[in-house]
Amino acid sequence: MSDATTIDKCNPRNGNVLYTVTNPSSDEISAVMDRAQAAHIKVSAMTVQQRAAEAMKLKKYIVENKHKIAQIIVEENGKSLLDAMVGDIFSTLDLIDFYAGKNGKNSVKILADQKVHTPLLMMGKKSKIYYNAIGPVLVISPWNYPLNTALTPAICAFMAGNSVIIKPSEWTPLLGVLEPMLKESGFIQDGIQVVAGDRETGKALVESKPAKIFFTGSVRGGKAIMEHASHHLIPVELELGGKDPMVVFGDANLERATNGAVWGALNNTGQGCTSVERCFVEESLYEPFVAKLKEKFAKLSSSDRWGDKPDEGNMDLGAITTPFQLETIRAQVEGAKAQGADVWTAYEPIADAPNYPPTIITNVTDDMDIQREETFGPTITIMPFKGEEEAVCLANDTIYGLSSSVWSSDLEKADRVARRIEAGNVCINDVMVTEGNAALPFGGVKQSGIGRYKSTVGLHNFCNIKSIMVDGGKKPTEGHWYPYSHEKYNLLAKVIDDLAVGGLGGLIRLLGTGSKLDGHIKKNTL
Repeated sequence: MSDATTIDKCNPRNGNVLYTVTNPSSDEISAVMDRAQAAHIKVSAMTVQQRAAEAMKLKKYIVENKHKIAQIIVEENGKSLLDAMVGDIFSTLDLIDFYAGKNGKNSVKILADQKVHTPLLMMGKKSKIYYNAIGPVLVISPWNYPLNTALTPAICAFMAGNSVIIKPSEWTPLLGVLEPMLKESGFIQDGIQVVAGDRETGKALVESKPAKIFFTGSVRGGKAIMEHASHHLIPVELELGGKDPMVVFGDANLERATNGAVWGALNNTGQGCTSVERCFVEESLYEPFVAKLKEKFAKLSSSDRWGDKPDEGNMDLGAITTPFQLETIRAQVEGAKAQGADVWTAYEPIADAPNYPPTIITNVTDDMDIQREETFGPTITIMPFKGEEEAVCLANDTIYGLSSSVWSSDLEKADRVARRIEAGNVCINDVMVTEGNAALPFGGVKQSGIGRYKSTVGLHNFCNIKSIMVDGGKKPTEGHWYPYSHEKYNLLAKVIDDLAVGGLGGLIRLLGTGSKLDGHIKKNTL
């Protein structure tokens, strides 16, 4: 950071300054919101197919510039090139295709007016649901998947008919990606805007009163957003942290389970809210699992596979993106060691290096920070369990509930356990793939967040879900309207009795009571 108004964006691998970001002034923030309000009128008036065509412009640009985009992500985030291609680019393209592909077929279906049931007593009326746009949406995105976490909710909000403002993390503004993409792709002007800056910029954008806020980040950050938004009653969706469990039963495929643990713990250098952080292994498989996992961790740890070296897709582990995250990892590991945990690292941590070695922690206890708090690094704790009940209790013993995985050759047992795990997402014999399917809703429970995005709800949650009742307007009055009378009261009470009977007999009785009620109404009107 250079001063209170500018931010030096540095390459986390080598510290080189890439560019400087200047916090926008209050007048500039106001102008952004004014443009968003004006753009919203245009975007909401477009057909779903027209919005789909706009979104496909972004897809085309990303496909044509994927290598350049991946390199910029690596420079700003420090992750490996392949992690950038898969976690940021591929996932984003798949989501755009889900909502906008085939002329927006899925979105058209999701946002179509919906006819719903009308009660028998309201015979002659029609009931419908409309999905209307809500207004400018503010997306505040994090640094770990800077492209995907910015564009995924933005596309959801846009396809639902809203204009969008993206406030990227100050650690990964991606100005060399987001702004050129919106301009050079020919995307509708101001349909999506990007405003770079620090937390003060985020606060100022909240104060500009967007129609909704979608925040991805830490629990602490989510609570701060909720607090600021509450002053204006702005609805929020929060995709927050995790301490995701991996439950491995004794009958699991050892080779697949350990390979899954390696990728689940180390993918994106462990900097993912759905990374595997806690592993619970049935006693009969515990020792072989730990031994096999150490072998596999060691194979990813030679000096030519990480660090500030040319990356042509062969680098497994990148840098830890932010200095404060590196300190968190170090503190949790050292704290666990001081409390008696056994710590195994693939190589000795290098002083002043912006990376951390793959680390396995065993002999852990529930009171250790590394077992309770989100680590967000290339570490994994492993604990044994005796049976299914204990496994579920251990997995659920956390304030978080974002993602999880269950591993067993007995799919019935795995499904039974998956249903009992307190999380928004569960994989069976796989890891970190629910978020890769745009047809599945994504989000957490407990302190992992509020709301869902992607899938059907990913559009509905950015809509005013409007209930509509339609009457032909020919009858002069309704049975429950004024004037009230003792006779009307008794007839309406009889209607309740007839409905309770049900079946054909109840229907016949109801028709008779209804006829009497109609007669009473005709004689007694205002």
